[in-house]
Formats: sequence, C-alpha cells, structure tokens
Amino acid sequence: MSTISLDPKPGFVIKSRVLEAQNYLKHSSGTKVFINVCHDNQVPKPPQEFDPAIVFPLIIQNEWEIPIIVSEEKQSTDKKGIPSFVYDCCINSLCFQWCQVNSELRQILNEWCLESVELLYEVTLDREYSIPKMLSKGELSQTKVESSEMSDSGFQKKLEQLKQNDTLGLIEELKPDEPRDDEELPDLMNINREQKAGKKPLIQEIEEMSIQPKRTGQKPEIPKSQVSTVTFAVSFQNLSDKKYNLLVKLTTDSSVDLANQLALSVDTETQQLVLQPTSDSHIALSNTSNQLKVPVPTRRVCEPESFYVKSEQAIYVFL
Repeated sequence: MSTISLDPKPGFVIKSRVLEAQNYLKHSSGTKVFINVCHDNQVPKPPQEFDPAIVFPLIIQNEWEIPIIVSEEKQSTDKKGIPSFVYDCCINSLCFQWCQVNSELRQILNEWCLESVELLYEVTLDREYSIPKMLSKGELSQTKVESSEMSDSGFQKKLEQLKQNDTLGLIEELKPDEPRDDEELPDLMNINREQKAGKKPLIQEIEEMSIQPKRTGQKPEIPKSQVSTVTFAVSFQNLSDKKYNLLVKLTTDSSVDLANQLALSVDTETQQLVLQPTSDSHIALSNTSNQLKVPVPTRRVCEPESFYVKSEQAIYVFL
C-alpha cells in the first residue's frame, strides 16, 4: 500500500499540560505538552469551503471539521531540563490560512488539536493553554500516512465494501444496567452463541468465517504457555459521511487469528470503547488490566458499526 510523506510548514504552538492519563506512569500529571499546529497541501480539506455564515452552523451540528494528521509522540525538555511531550497536528495549508484570518475558527482548531491528541494518546489536557511566541517546538515530523487515509473517499469506499458483506455486525452500548467490566462480554465473532431473533454478533470476521461446533460442559483452562500477547495501534480518521464522522482503526502486527478471541463494547458512562479477551481466549493484551480502553468524544458514541478484517489484522469501528 502506497504511503505519503508529509512535509509540514510551521504555524504556531499550543502549550498545555497533562491533567489525567490512562498510563499515568508515562504521562504524569502536570507534564508540559506542546502541540505544533502546522500545515501541508497534501492533507485533505473539508468538502465545504470556509464561509462563516455557512460553516459555523455546520460546526455546531458536528457536520464540518478540519481534517488533522497527528504525528507520533515526541519527547523534549525545556530550558531547565524538565521533560515534556511534543505532537505535530498537520492540517491543509488553505485551512491554515482560514484560521489565520478568522480568530473564531482558529480557537475551534485549537480545541480540535487538543482533542485529537487526547484521543490518540489517551490523555486529558488542560484547556487553560497558552500560545507561546514560536513557530514550532523542535523540528516538525515528516509523518508518513497511507494514501487511503488522506481522503474521506478511501475510508468511505472501505465502509461500503464492508457493508456489502453479509457478516455486518453492530456494537451495542454498555448501559448502566448491563454487564460491566467485571462481567463477561459478548464474543466479537461467535456466531453460535445465544443469538436472539434479528440480533447479530458484535464484530464478525469479514473474509474467512468458520462455523464453530457448539461448546458443551465446563470450559478448560488455557495454559499460560499457549496464550499470545497482542498489542494494538490505534488511529483515528475524521469522516464526512452523513451517518458517521469518525473511524477508529485498531491494528496489530501479531499473526494470531483474532476470530472468537475478543469482545468489544461501548461504555457510555466513561465514553470509551473497551476491547478485552473473551473468557476462553488464547490471547492477552499487553497492559496490566488486559483491556484496551479508547476514549471517544461524547458526540461520537452513536450506534457504531464495527468489523474485523483478518487479511489486514485490523478492527474498524465507525462512529
């Protein structure tokens, strides 16, 4: 698959700090954060050109947003040697010009950049930020992005391809009166487990789906030597679809077949996607809680659809 290497131009810097973090050992509270807001013509623009009278009402309705490409996390230090984190948020160059001219749009962009970093790195950032007099904090990253991620059309095409397959599945929201983290969650792709009329499994394998014989009796304990540890990378892509405006993509380098191994739910109280092994799974996640929790904005959690594609070792969640 072809990739595009961004060559961003510096713009301005947002200085904030970590308030909370999923991994507090890595992102300790109070650590400084610098976000380089930069631009490159290769980053896609919104489908609607910026016109304040038209666009601001669309923003209020969550129907217009500037696409942002976030770099990998970088570590830096200030003049006193105190460590900090640096991220590059790259937008289209024309969009950057819009934000330079319109101060209200620039403030909204600042919020979108903070939110993008929070989503990608599972942190909560202070909204009492400052704009220091610098074009960038350190050198800008030449982030490499898959060509399909540079436009909505690539992921829209992917969604349509997945929808054409009969193994489409829905994620159900985890309500307060439904099972919580300490209770067993439904299998992602177990097509035999207590399916009620009209009820589909949460995530089903898209390409190779095998019918498993019905299990009876007590489940045997799986030896630890047979358990494979799996690590996922999480990426986000804003969409302009009428139904969905965010794609969460979970990918792994592991060759382990994930079919019937994982359960995925949406915790509406904490606004998180929760991924964890099923009770009879042969895999384990790489963190101590054996769960992957992905925070998503409140406005995103609305009847998501999800798919597992074995050939890519990827889980697609459309919100």
